[in-house]
Amino acid sequence: MKILCGYNANIDVVYAISGSEVEALLELADVQLVEQKIRDPPGVIYELEDLLAGLIFFMESGQGGEWFIHSPEVLDFLKKRFLPRSRIRMGGNMGIMSNVIAALGADLIVPNIVYLSETQKDLFVKKSILFPESSKSLDEPENEPIHFVFDFRKDDSLSFNGRYIEIPRENRFIATFDNVNSELKISPFFCDYSNKHIMEIDGAIVSGFHMLQPSYEDGSSFIDKLKPVLSQIESWKKANKSMPVHAELGHFVSVEIEADVFTRLAGVVDSIGMNEDELAALVAKIDSPIPGIREMNMAALLEAARRCMDASADLSSLIVHSRDIVLSVLRDEKHILSCIDSLDFGIRAAGAFASTGRLESRKFVELVSNSMKRSEYGIGQLHEVSTLVDALKESTGIRGTYYAYAVCAIPTLIAENPVVIVGLGDTFSAASFLRFLELNS
Repeated sequence: MKILCGYNANIDVVYAISGSEVEALLELADVQLVEQKIRDPPGVIYELEDLLAGLIFFMESGQGGEWFIHSPEVLDFLKKRFLPRSRIRMGGNMGIMSNVIAALGADLIVPNIVYLSETQKDLFVKKSILFPESSKSLDEPENEPIHFVFDFRKDDSLSFNGRYIEIPRENRFIATFDNVNSELKISPFFCDYSNKHIMEIDGAIVSGFHMLQPSYEDGSSFIDKLKPVLSQIESWKKANKSMPVHAELGHFVSVEIEADVFTRLAGVVDSIGMNEDELAALVAKIDSPIPGIREMNMAALLEAARRCMDASADLSSLIVHSRDIVLSVLRDEKHILSCIDSLDFGIRAAGAFASTGRLESRKFVELVSNSMKRSEYGIGQLHEVSTLVDALKESTGIRGTYYAYAVCAIPTLIAENPVVIVGLGDTFSAASFLRFLELNS
């Protein structure tokens, strides 16, 4: 398989933060201001109190989120306090997915590399990935895109402003410094290669749209930054009509941007993937809120996915990946069986990665995933909706129909003591897309 990957790569600084460490940080901050910012989340980081508000807000809810850092002082503070004790990993949806696809045996991966530092290059899997012969280096290396990924764990706790907070589930809060990927730039090499070789390409997976900002210093808007990417995808599809394109949504700085980008993407790509948090925000904006999505209630997930499909007449399928369940809602049932196989392969890859922190080969994925158990909660949720979708059991999951759509769903594999929780959605999506291409080539 030969696959194009756009558009974002960065360096992830991964740190497992505890409740007691957050309490120690609070001693440096104005606690009442943090409380105020938790009640009215700023969504961006200009000062330490913003960072703490984000950490506590997402730890208390068990949700995942990402806020941009707009302060050199906060960036320096994070570097000094956490960088020496952190794990440095490939970051950015495109970077992670390129490595996953390479590890799982794709013949060629062409990533959109705009800037390539030595640190970033060392994080790429060298096998099968095509690097440009020359790429722009950052004018100021200190501006290299760094995302501080704060993992937090289920059942950890902290005391804050007179109340006791127990974390309901593992997740992560990302504090992002990134002036590179926020503009969704296309590298000249990526543009030239895809134009010349598009008929040789089997598929494209695109992401990074959540990095878009409402406005930029040059006076442009997120729509101005998005249009060249949409034009590129449209040109691919026009030249190679049989080439599938999958897009990953991500956690946006505002739900207004998320809804606009989803609508525009749905007109040019074949499938769009998202997690339960992103789905909940999206459906609330384009239709109305649906209770139970973030709790991974299968009926709620299905209904939300249906409404999103109803709002995007050209989209072939929508994929939702959550901790306990993955599902796909398809406009046409002709790919339902390959979809089930693809989802399960993605689940196995993500499970192996969660359990070990590594993704070495297909044999490795099979060996590790075979020893893992399916989510009991996910199994129960599939049983709950069996009548609703007139379900047929298929492999490890179910398939059926919901309104005018074909649907399939599979319970995930659960790592009892996960080594990593960051990048699991990207690992699932990349592996699943690769398998889908193989089954439908």
